Amino acid sequence: MTPIRWILPFPLALWVFAPAAPAQPAIKAMLLAENAVGLAQPHDGAFSPDGKRLYVTDMANSQMRVFDADSLRLLDTFGRGELSRPHDAEFDRQGRLLVADTGNDRIAIYAVDGTKPRLVGELKGLSNPEGVALGPDGRVYATNTGAGSVSVFRDGRLERTVGRYGRGPGEFSRPHDIEFGSDGKVYVVDSGNHRVQVLDADLRHLATSDAALGLNEPKYLAFDGARIWLADEYNHRILLLDRDLRPLGVLGSGKRGRSAMEFYKPEAVLARAPFVWVIDTYNNRVVRVRVAP
Repeated sequence: MTPIRWILPFPLALWVFAPAAPAQPAIKAMLLAENAVGLAQPHDGAFSPDGKRLYVTDMANSQMRVFDADSLRLLDTFGRGELSRPHDAEFDRQGRLLVADTGNDRIAIYAVDGTKPRLVGELKGLSNPEGVALGPDGRVYATNTGAGSVSVFRDGRLERTVGRYGRGPGEFSRPHDIEFGSDGKVYVVDSGNHRVQVLDADLRHLATSDAALGLNEPKYLAFDGARIWLADEYNHRILLLDRDLRPLGVLGSGKRGRSAMEFYKPEAVLARAPFVWVIDTYNNRVVRVRVAP
């Protein structure tokens, strides 16, 4: 019998498969609030400096939504006609809202007066930025999903760009979130490589998450004291990790669903113990839950 030959449409080396997600201790949660009115693939969000409002990137609608942080009641909408497929958001020391305006290859800067932000500036020279963070010294960091790199801005000017596409330490494939820990370390969610990389303040590689976590397209993370919450998108779950990226537990069944314990490709999470806000992207909703200790 003549053997069957499979002809691949692309070289095999281009295909990267994440390992199967191992079982983690389940974290129990109680659903407290939910809002899904008009959202279209929300991606990430940021609390206002006073913690009372939640600003969410309504990506497929190319706008921002403002919610009451506790009840998730919609307060306002802005950015339509100014933003294109925004992904991430962060407040700076001046109380301005920085938005990773992905489709416009920039960080859009909004002056915030209540729920009526006003576009006042931009940071250019980026390639499909999907993550934005503020350094301890006020510099702005952005991930270039389209270039596999991280850019740094000081006083509104592009200071440098580091990294390139690849799978080695300090290399990236579609990097999404970037966040600073309280110890000054930089955490980059290296989505296309199914991992999180830890860098020092000069963006030199320090560590990489263990493949045994079984991450599959992780996207955005949030610090909660000494712990890290990480949205593991294609595993339909939220992981709880320690600062060394060791697993502590999991929120979500790992199967597609819609409840306090089931999500559909969630991309982001925010946390203030004992509460967790999940940006449940492909269920087109934001939920607030209380997790068990």
